[in-house]
Amino acid sequence: MKFIIAIPARSSSKGIKNKNIYPFKGKPLIQFTFEAAKKSFIKKSYLLSDNKKIKKLSKKFNIITDYIRPKKYSLDKTSLAETMYHFYNWTKLNRIKFDYIIILQPTSPLRSSLDINNSIKIVKKYKPLSLFSISESLEHPYEVIKNFGKNKWKPILKRSNKFFRRQDFDLKSYFINGAIYIAHKDLIKKKKIYDLNDHQTYIMPKSKSFEVDDYEDINIIKKLIN
Repeated sequence: MKFIIAIPARSSSKGIKNKNIYPFKGKPLIQFTFEAAKKSFIKKSYLLSDNKKIKKLSKKFNIITDYIRPKKYSLDKTSLAETMYHFYNWTKLNRIKFDYIIILQPTSPLRSSLDINNSIKIVKKYKPLSLFSISESLEHPYEVIKNFGKNKWKPILKRSNKFFRRQDFDLKSYFINGAIYIAHKDLIKKKKIYDLNDHQTYIMPKSKSFEVDDYEDINIIKKLIN
């Protein structure tokens, strides 16, 4: 069973300009992902980027930069599955052999090499088509509401009005935190990164679940690290 790592990191971003190289705790944000990848079990990591600065930095961590990410796969509307599909076809042309791709997005700086390695162990044990990392919900679905304006609202879930205390909730909820995806090559070539019919999850604590989308996220993560 062979694994490779793919780190998708396009130049543009909406919430924060040049987000992937934004200075964070004395280093570019993406460097946290490079460091985690280098310390993991996996020997080969590939950068999927159109940014020259990111490519230059990645070489210090032995990240392979041979793949050239086209502009049409570096847009806001480009899905992760589409990007991985193009990368998969490139690996075929270059005769790179693997069974699973581990996808590490640069926006999860609190994800560690231990998290990567533990996810790999789960895949090796159960041999699913896919795995993604999850964390317990910060807001339970029973407490989530939909706002209709003019002080009009209603719960997202109809059963919410049956529960008033968290200790009485009859379900435990999680969310996909985006830190780790592992997908078999048979999924990638179908433009998919997970299959819930043959799937495993890796649970991460809430404190490691934050993704960087805006400046408020950066302030929260800095406080967690401190």
